[in-house]
Order: sequence, then structure tokens, then C-alpha cells
Amino acid sequence: MPVRGRMLVRLVCDERSAAWTTAAITLVGLALRLYAAWCWNLAQPDGPARLQGDEPGYDRLARAILAGHGIDWPGRVPLYPLWLAAVYAASGGSYRAVPIAQAFLGATAIPLAYLLGRRVSGHVAGLLTALGVALSCQLVLEVRPLMSEVLFTPIVLLAMLLLWDATREPAGGRVALAGALVGASALVRPTLLFFPLVVPLLFVGRESGRRAACYGAVYALAAALVVTPWIARNYVRYHAVFPIALTNALLWQGSPEYYHLVRDRGYSYMRVWTDVLYAPGSPVPDPSSLEGERYWNARAARSIAAEPLLYLRYAAEKLATYWVGDPEADWGGSHVFDFHALVLAFGVRWAALFMPGLVLPVVALAAVLLLRDQWRELLPVYALLAYCTLLHAATHAEARLSEPLQPFLLLLVAGALVQMRLTSGGNPPPPGRTPNCAIAEGSAPAHTVSIRERECPAERSSRQ
Repeated sequence: MPVRGRMLVRLVCDERSAAWTTAAITLVGLALRLYAAWCWNLAQPDGPARLQGDEPGYDRLARAILAGHGIDWPGRVPLYPLWLAAVYAASGGSYRAVPIAQAFLGATAIPLAYLLGRRVSGHVAGLLTALGVALSCQLVLEVRPLMSEVLFTPIVLLAMLLLWDATREPAGGRVALAGALVGASALVRPTLLFFPLVVPLLFVGRESGRRAACYGAVYALAAALVVTPWIARNYVRYHAVFPIALTNALLWQGSPEYYHLVRDRGYSYMRVWTDVLYAPGSPVPDPSSLEGERYWNARAARSIAAEPLLYLRYAAEKLATYWVGDPEADWGGSHVFDFHALVLAFGVRWAALFMPGLVLPVVALAAVLLLRDQWRELLPVYALLAYCTLLHAATHAEARLSEPLQPFLLLLVAGALVQMRLTSGGNPPPPGRTPNCAIAEGSAPAHTVSIRERECPAERSSRQ
């Protein structure tokens, strides 16, 4: 490597340069997001005609908030409509202002990804994770639609960052703050509503069973305190008790009945929505109502009870399709990784840009194998990924739902790359040298410490 290139690598790998390198990566990611917002606004009118899918519902709720009506549909949680309402209030109701504002919101995931990556695998892994988040086509394009993923992505990163710190140095306040953040994430998207149930397991390896249970209870209580006011508000308004939002027939979409429609009877994903769930003139209640919620959940339960083995087989399929895409919902009725289907839908350029994100789960799975000796350290990340995967395997799975978790896959890949660099040649880094400096082929700065050296004295003494 030329001398200048070697000096640049050493400079980037030096933790003392973390602030400016992270800022530079964040600016690149922000520029890409602003460019995506600008291109989208050029092609779309500044009016409701640009909205599709779930966007009109979010738009209506945000404007209802500004009109003083509040959130008047039980199918949504409040934080993303409140964000939209704030953007509308600041921009005079402009639709084109939303992607621009969301470019800045989405870019906050980049420094958070760096901080989490540094906590887990060191400075260089943090930079690689942040760079992946900055450049990911799926994460860049989150800024365009009026959808909650752009807010969910950074808040889940922050929730994991706090949980990581809480499991390393448990304290009541730290654990409670982590729980409160996961509760807040459930008010953006309900995905992590039941995640506190698995958190006690994350403390078991570091604490006694009793203390692990206590910390898990603190985490769950903090999350419950955040979401309970919304549940109480829904009870007062709708005179019914239900999880923080209606599921819109999510369980039925994972049932054998749905499977038969799309696999045996040739229904497309959209046809299920237009001809079954929301069929014009149908006597069946649609799933956007409380009556429809009860009806479709009961119908799903009957279907599952009638064909439990098919339900389990379909759920096993969704362990993969949650990450790489559902053949019906994501691949236009074709098969997974059908590049031709992507080209027909988006064109060659966009298909090429999308493919790295689509194969990322496969690469991340290989990274998990490389990092198998570090599974205990990575347990919080694995718990989050496993929880979300199992939840959607039991209900409905498509790639869009897993895209906010891309930063965690990038973190695993970055950690594996660092591990491979350290072990190339079969020798570990010399004593006193950190992974960052081993990669840079320089000596460790005096203030730089490894992950194990950052552990509290009690943790080191307990292992000794």
C-alpha cells in the first residue's frame, strides 16, 4: 500500500479521529437521502395524488391531529402521525417537505450505528456499520414515503444501544431507560411490544437468576409505563381492550387459508387485499375495524387449528422470507432473488442498487457463523433479530418489514470482517494492540482500549 494510503488508513482507524470520520460518513448518508427526496419530489405532485398504499392513512391521521381531532383510528400508534403533523405544521401542509425532513431523520441512524458498532466490535467495525447504513439503498429510500419505518429505524438502534449498555453494567436507572425506549419504539411500530418478555434472558449470563429477573422486570415495567397511557386512551375512546393498535388481519395473513389463496388458487398479494380483506360489498367486516379485528383473528385461529402442520411449514418458510422477501408480496409471484422480476418492476439501475440489501441477510448469516465464539457478547443483537423473525414467521412476513433491522445485519458483517482481518495469517493481534490498530498496522494509541478492557473491574474479577 502506498505511504499516503497507509497513513489515511491509520488516521481513519485511530479512535481519536472518530468524530470527524463519523461526521463525514453521516454527511454522505444525508446527501444521498436528500438527493433521493429531491428526485422523488421532482416526479411527484405536491398533493394527495402522490400517496399510495398505507400513506393516505398516515396523512389523514396527521391532518386530523392538526385539526384538533386527534388520532381517530385504532389501527395506528401515535408517534409517526405526530411526526408528520409536526412537519406539516412547519411547512404549511406541504407534501414535498416530508421527504426532505425525513432525510435528516433517517440520517440520525448513521451515528447511532457507529456508536453501537463501536460498543460491540470496536471503532473500525463501528465505521463499517455506519458506512453500510449510509449507503444502503433500502435505508436511503425510507425517506420517500409517508411510512413509519424511517422513524422506527433510528429509535430501534437507540433502544439497542441502551440495552447493550444496560446488560454490560446493570443498574436500575440504566435498565429502566432502555425499557422506556423500547416502549417508545412500540408507539412508532408495535413490533417490539412483547420484546421485554425475552430481556431477562440477556442478564442471565452476567447476573444471578434473581437479579436477572429483577432487571427484566424493571425493563418490562418501564416499557409498560410508556405504552399504558395509549392503551388506556384507546379503552376510553373505543370501549375495548386490545394491544396498542389493530393488527389489520396480520395473523390471518400467516394462516393456512391465506397460504391456499396465494399458492393454490393463484391469488396475488394485492388481489387478497382487494378481493378478500376489503372486497367491495362484502358482508364480512374489514380488518380496519374493531369488529373486523375480532372476526379475522377468529378466522385465522380456526384455519390454524384445522391445518396446524401446514401452518408450521408456512411459518418455517417465513423465517427466510421475512429477510429475503416473500415470493408474492416482494417478488411479484416469482421466486426469491429473481433479478429479472426486479428489473421489470424497477429497471436495471434500481434493481442493481437493491440487490446488495437483498443478499445482506445471507452474508449476515455467514457472519454469524464466523462470530460463533462471540455469541454471548452478541446475545442482545441476536435476541432482537430472533424475536422479530419469530414474530413475523407466526404472522405475516415480507422484506419491507425487516428493512429497519438492516443496521444490525451490517453490524454483524462489520464485526466478522474485523475478525477475519485479525485472524488472517492464523495469528491473533500482539498483546497490547487493539483490533483497530491491528487493521491499521500501527501501534495502539495510549488511550485506546479493547472491549474487554472497557469492562468494569467486577466483571473481569468474576471471570478470573
